[in-house]
Amino acid sequence: MFKKTKVSTAVLTGLGSLLVLGAAPAFGQQSLERVEITGSSIKRTVANEGALPITILKIEELRESGVTTVEGVVQLLTASQSSNTTATSIGSGTGGATYANLRGLGTNKTLILLNGRRIAAFAFSVNAVDLNAIPFAVIESVEVLRDGASAIYGTDAIGGVINFITKRNFKGGSVVLEANRPVEKGGKSERASATIGFGDFDKDGVNFWVSFDTQNQDRLRALDRDFSKSGIIPSKGVSGSSGTTFPGNFTQNVGLNGKPVAGNISAPGCKPPLSVVNPTNPLLCVFDFSATIDTIPDVSQQTVASRFNFKILKDSVLSAEFMSTDNRNLSRVAPDPVSNIVINPGNPFFPTTYPNVDPTKSVTAGLRMVPAGSRTNESISNAQRMVLDLSGTVASSYDYRLGYYFTTNTASDGAADGYVSAPFVRTQVGLGNINPFADATPAQLAIIEQAKRRGTFAVAEGTTQGIDARLGGELFSLPGGRAAGSIGVEFRKEKYQYDTDDAVVAAIPSAGRSAYHVGGKRDVKALTLEMLLPITKQIEMQLAGRYDNYSDAGSTFNPKVGLRYQPIKQLVLRTSYNTGFKAPTLDDLYGPQSVTFAAGASNDPLLCPGGVADASKGGIQSRDCNQQVQVQQGGNPILKPEKSKTFSVGFATEPISNLTFSMDYWNIKLKEQINAIDQVSIIGDPATYAALYVRCNQLSATVQSELQRCGGGNVNSNAIAYLITTLNNLGKVNTSGVDLAAGYSLALGGMGTVGLDWNGTWVRSYKYQNSPTDPLKENVGVFIDSSPVFRWQHSISANWSLGNFGARLGVRHKTGYLDQNSPSTVVGGPAFYQRVDSYTLVDVSVTAKPVKGLALTAGVKNLFDTDPPFSNQSNRSQRGYDPRYTDPLGRSVFVRASYTF
Repeated sequence: MFKKTKVSTAVLTGLGSLLVLGAAPAFGQQSLERVEITGSSIKRTVANEGALPITILKIEELRESGVTTVEGVVQLLTASQSSNTTATSIGSGTGGATYANLRGLGTNKTLILLNGRRIAAFAFSVNAVDLNAIPFAVIESVEVLRDGASAIYGTDAIGGVINFITKRNFKGGSVVLEANRPVEKGGKSERASATIGFGDFDKDGVNFWVSFDTQNQDRLRALDRDFSKSGIIPSKGVSGSSGTTFPGNFTQNVGLNGKPVAGNISAPGCKPPLSVVNPTNPLLCVFDFSATIDTIPDVSQQTVASRFNFKILKDSVLSAEFMSTDNRNLSRVAPDPVSNIVINPGNPFFPTTYPNVDPTKSVTAGLRMVPAGSRTNESISNAQRMVLDLSGTVASSYDYRLGYYFTTNTASDGAADGYVSAPFVRTQVGLGNINPFADATPAQLAIIEQAKRRGTFAVAEGTTQGIDARLGGELFSLPGGRAAGSIGVEFRKEKYQYDTDDAVVAAIPSAGRSAYHVGGKRDVKALTLEMLLPITKQIEMQLAGRYDNYSDAGSTFNPKVGLRYQPIKQLVLRTSYNTGFKAPTLDDLYGPQSVTFAAGASNDPLLCPGGVADASKGGIQSRDCNQQVQVQQGGNPILKPEKSKTFSVGFATEPISNLTFSMDYWNIKLKEQINAIDQVSIIGDPATYAALYVRCNQLSATVQSELQRCGGGNVNSNAIAYLITTLNNLGKVNTSGVDLAAGYSLALGGMGTVGLDWNGTWVRSYKYQNSPTDPLKENVGVFIDSSPVFRWQHSISANWSLGNFGARLGVRHKTGYLDQNSPSTVVGGPAFYQRVDSYTLVDVSVTAKPVKGLALTAGVKNLFDTDPPFSNQSNRSQRGYDPRYTDPLGRSVFVRASYTF
């Protein structure tokens, strides 16, 4: 009778059935005892270290340390350079999605799986999975493959694979309540979940469980923290402001003096604290938009998840999974800017007495709609997933798995409050019903209320469905034991649809949307082969290959080779090599091209060099200096696939009992990288990127009328209409570094057990191109274009347990880097250039289990109330720090109570 071995099981699960991610032990080592680090979030031992570098996290232990979201789990991964967090949804039109980004290669090159199968990408980007779609309440563990693209799991996993594993068999009930309260104002959160299960699978052959989870995160305003309350910080050379202010600035192309006139009736007093005098021109005002935004949005999420397991025949199990997650994100940005307001002579608000204004010619004004309140975006998304799975043993010696999955993500984004119809406002100002230069009267406020527009900007849906089949087992004998092999096939369909409400987007140009209706679909077929070859008792080889056929991107074959060598019991040496292939996603190809405001203000390098308008070239201070330039974003149907080569080599050792240490070097070479050139880079190098500038006088009158910067008195001007930042194949990325990990546990006799864990990632180099002809630029330790790459990140945890009591100490650290230091955004130039300080957070918690089934946890996150380090970055609406890599909440207290019965 065939007896299933660990190796034959590993072959099957390694192909994705359970996705144990290469954790198969080598032959001749199954007698080694496993070192258990009590209370640790990461379990490891030399005996189960495979040819591939794996990180395994136990979520229950992370929950007890204060982690409450899947996003929080990913932030603990030192291999991650994630920059898409909930906070970055503010002012970005991302719909509230958050993503993982292993190795900094892009969110679309980290493969996210749930129980070994794919999840539909977020509807508004369709190139990466929204972490909010993962049902955190039922996650039991997370397995991270860090060696890049895989011939086994999907050749699009160039950065790595993160597999979230849910409960498989649950009987009884569980209720969990959690709350987090910052010491300072704003940002509180709560969570509650309940799970109930029926049937003992091992005894009865059947089990069913269902779980409900709800969470709420309250907004944190920029004004609630000193480091974020203003984007105008003269002492640091930061002037995060906009020339569209309240009261409004105005311009006249030719005044009585024969020159352009620009002014503000309220200057130099303006209207603080939001409107202050322009630091480079006392005749104008600027608006402190960062002071009016949220730094963390309001978020609410509800999830239902369930699983049914039923044993059929003798060696087969039928499983069904269902999951549905609803996510609502409410974010606020600065009041609506309305530009190109034409005010003719005779209007009661015409600035007749202003110096040099010609009373016979019109003026053009820009007005920040402060009386209408902050623009409030509401994004709603729903993710659903259904999986049917049949697995077992056939012919007494082979394991099989058959599956069908259907997963979908729908999302909508719209105006909840604060947005106004720009044409309506222009008309009302022109009629003399709204004064753009003074506080609104009650009658004017009523008109402004009529100007408000609410509605949905766009609705999008992405779906992925597929079937897969896998068969594996032992094949023949080798000197080290029995060789094993596996074969798998997969067929999947991907669809994408995006539609705007054309009337709404036309009425609200500040939303940065253009009328767009697009859809796309593709079929993908894959064949996978794998073999584990125990060449000797000490040497094991893994060979794998994957053939993929994309209906729109062609075919590709990608191999993978792994080698594991254990010369002695205490040491494992390993290496692997693989290639990757990443077809452009449907959103990369067909994503809506729209013109929207960039997050940062900048100077037109032609019309406002050095922050001073050049009138000889048609420059106007209030239009061309320190303004939020508009950019054209979106997909590109001529994109080519990305391709990669990944190599890793390392070792794991257990020099003494209960102490493990591993080190793995990784090297990834990517070509044809799909990305967009950041607007700051385009502004900073106008000669190189001249082709990406589109000025008003290059466009037809019809197109100009649809753009914020080309209307009114700016028709046929030389002003920037927009910068082209659509996706393209930019060139190469070469990155390499080292992952390190250590764990130690020590029994203290009657005083309990102590466990220590340390994980770190050191990036040796990260070089990339902005075009195939550009030289490679080093991004490690320096903010270039849109972001930095952190040289070093580590996490440390110390855990103590004694009976029903435990305590945890956690430390998270990122090194500093050279700041953005862009001459187009840092007022005062090199005198204000700086480095961003390193960032370290310390968390503590204690847990008690006073009675059976009850666990109580209390702790403090950010124990030392460490503020985010100052940054002069201008890529985000938040200023004074970088919200992508830091926690603005400050010190907070959390409690957690769970009861299992």
